[in-house]
Amino acid sequence: MRTAIRTNIAFALGVKAVFLVLALSGHTSVWLAILADKGATLIVIANALELLKSK
Repeated sequence: MRTAIRTNIAFALGVKAVFLVLALSGHTSVWLAILADKGATLIVIANALELLKSK
């Protein structure tokens, strides 16, 4: 369970860091960063739902 939590946190922060760098350097728009953030959130939620299967 801790592995899944750590993976989710690392993935979410990694996506945010990548798009922060891209936005600050002018290689992406704010809207694309928002979409990427929402997509990452959905992936993290889907991965967290897998924890409900295990006991």
